[in-house]
Amino acid sequence: MTETMIETTRGYEALVILKAGTEQDVARHAAHLEDPIKKVGGRLDTSQSMGRRKLAFRIARHTEGYYYLLRFDAPTGHVVELERLFHLNEAVVRFMILSADEVAPPAAHTTATGAESKPQPAAPHAASPTRA
Repeated sequence: MTETMIETTRGYEALVILKAGTEQDVARHAAHLEDPIKKVGGRLDTSQSMGRRKLAFRIARHTEGYYYLLRFDAPTGHVVELERLFHLNEAVVRFMILSADEVAPPAAHTTATGAESKPQPAAPHAASPTRA
């Protein structure tokens, strides 16, 4: 009797920072971001350029990078391989992969009438009297 493994696929979101360079270089590197996902058996849903931004801190002598947001489905057991492939890509400065469960949708606080309301800050704690 042969046993077949059924791999479950799951939704993921990856934020990838590419090295800043010429427009042609960045476009070429961005086009190749889908290759590692396909290599591990995944399927890219969306790829969104978030533009060139200044990094919060210097990473490997880079102060700016091009941010890309990727949403894709991939087998759960192959995400480690996908991370390895992103590490090997010299154009990738930094990346982060989260499962769709970890990514919270933007919360909109609405009242029963549908009008948005801002969350109220917590009331300050009453100071207890101190004894000298």
